[in-house]
Amino acid sequence: MTTTARQGPSPLRSLPFHRVLGAEFISSIGSQMTTLALPWFVLMTSGSPARMGLVFLVQILPVPLLSMPAGLVVARFGARRVTIVGDLCSAALIATVPALYSMHMLPLWAMLIIVALLGCVASSYLPAQRMLLTDTIGSDEGLVTAGNALFETATSTARLIGPAVAGLLIARFGALNVLWADAVSFVVSAALLTGLPRTAPAPHPPAAHHMAEGARYLVRDPVLRVMALATLGYGALMPVVMLALPVLAKNRYDSDPHVAGWLLAAWGGGTALGTILVAWLARRISPRRLAAAGGAGAAVVLWLLPWDQPVTTLALTVATSCMFLPAVTAPAVTMMMLRPPEHLRPHVVPVFGGVVFLASPLAYGTAGLLFEHLAVGTVLTAVAVGASLCALPLLKLGLSPDRS
Repeated sequence: MTTTARQGPSPLRSLPFHRVLGAEFISSIGSQMTTLALPWFVLMTSGSPARMGLVFLVQILPVPLLSMPAGLVVARFGARRVTIVGDLCSAALIATVPALYSMHMLPLWAMLIIVALLGCVASSYLPAQRMLLTDTIGSDEGLVTAGNALFETATSTARLIGPAVAGLLIARFGALNVLWADAVSFVVSAALLTGLPRTAPAPHPPAAHHMAEGARYLVRDPVLRVMALATLGYGALMPVVMLALPVLAKNRYDSDPHVAGWLLAAWGGGTALGTILVAWLARRISPRRLAAAGGAGAAVVLWLLPWDQPVTTLALTVATSCMFLPAVTAPAVTMMMLRPPEHLRPHVVPVFGGVVFLASPLAYGTAGLLFEHLAVGTVLTAVAVGASLCALPLLKLGLSPDRS
């Protein structure tokens, strides 16, 4: 662990870090509003759930497919510039949807092009946001882990607020105006980041071969390989749990929509609480040990999910399992950002992010098929087994010397 004694105010209290956190929160609020408004808009105007699903798929695919060239973009232009340009491009693209629709010029193919371009922007934008953290708070492991946890706090809080606000705005003003609000949120985010100090250019000019070198480094480094595989595993398993919540409400609790709402709220609340706890613990526990504790805790709690139990204890179980997960993801991102050589960091982070990002939609699709043919308890038992297998290498890593 590289944490050392520091004097002076913490970088986590600095204005640049607060700008990064504020920009993430504001843009995420807008994005979460669009997460509800855009499918509603497509569904209401086309009447086709298949078209709605196609729009989501086309927007997601560019992120993992372009993860390696995205690293080249971040390395060439810098995290600050890529994030600001990404905000402005996203604002323009989002605004194009209601603008074209108001002129009766939005066929499906145009919508698909717009959302595909949004996915292309996100492929560089998402890793650039993470790299921006090290530009503002330095390279201390504890600080970066805490910073990543607070970053996830902003994101998870936005996931709680954004859809609820969007539902109210859609009912009052219509989905198109919600998309305008998302565009404005990206502009505000860009304005906040414009005030950040400029960073010096990288000492090594980015080269195309660094993309493959970054991927090889991720695979060959024993620590990063374990962290990446564990994070990928949990990233594939937890969407199955999320999709199981409405199924549980239907099958075990008399199809009560209030139960489904409480379970989803428990998911978001547990995640938000976990990110706050990780931010507090990050400067006291090394990333490896924090990830090991988080992985083991989540695995143990997930074994309680298949049991038939009252709604209250089920909600607590969901919240607790989600509370442990930021202890895995925040240290994993920190290690991806700090362990590789400096010239490879912009290439390792996008590859890692692209693979993990691909896991969620694949897991959602697979989970739907599983619940069609298997009992929900059986599927959740398989999730607990998978989480336990993910936790074992994390525990071994946590017990090894920090400098290995």
